[in-house]
Amino acid sequence: MLGADGIFVELAGEAYELRPSLRASMRLVRRHGLTGLLAAAQDFNVTVILDVLRDAAIKPSLLLAEIAAIGLGTVRHRLTGPLVEFVLAVAGIDPDDTTPPTPSTGKQLTPEETFTRLFGIATGWLGWTPEEAWNATPAEIIAAQAGRTDLITDVLKAVFGTTDTQPTAAPYTPTQLKQIEEEGHDPAFDRMALRALKGKERVA
Repeated sequence: MLGADGIFVELAGEAYELRPSLRASMRLVRRHGLTGLLAAAQDFNVTVILDVLRDAAIKPSLLLAEIAAIGLGTVRHRLTGPLVEFVLAVAGIDPDDTTPPTPSTGKQLTPEETFTRLFGIATGWLGWTPEEAWNATPAEIIAAQAGRTDLITDVLKAVFGTTDTQPTAAPYTPTQLKQIEEEGHDPAFDRMALRALKGKERVA
């Protein structure tokens, strides 16, 4: 869902974004579970929806004032769609994606385990601060990880070549090994390409 339009609800004549940040997703799933959140959105459970708004940094009092002003039915009709879309985003589901899901071959992670793993990827693999990780959405973390993996793959291909374009390296002879030991480096290693790609990584 990266790059998709934000999820907004209208309250008191203003549009407020329902952002499925990692922090909000973790807290809400811990308290209500994914199925509980989806049921609350569909049934318009006001108590749970107030909790959703609170974790999305929207004043819960705005919802109560809206219900008092125009009635529960009107507010429910307006907000149910965005709330369901928000819960689907928390679950990592894109309702507009028609690509069949890939069957999982490993252990199925719980939502909390998934969020914990994403936090570790963001703060470890990507080097983000904890606050940056909590404020990002799961989709943003996954996309950033994929981009960094692609960059590292490009670096390795440029420095060492690939099996598609490079012949298999012949074993080093004793004379070559002695030369490498004496000179302190391998003349076959493309250090210029490595330096250029390190510069590319810093810019990215």
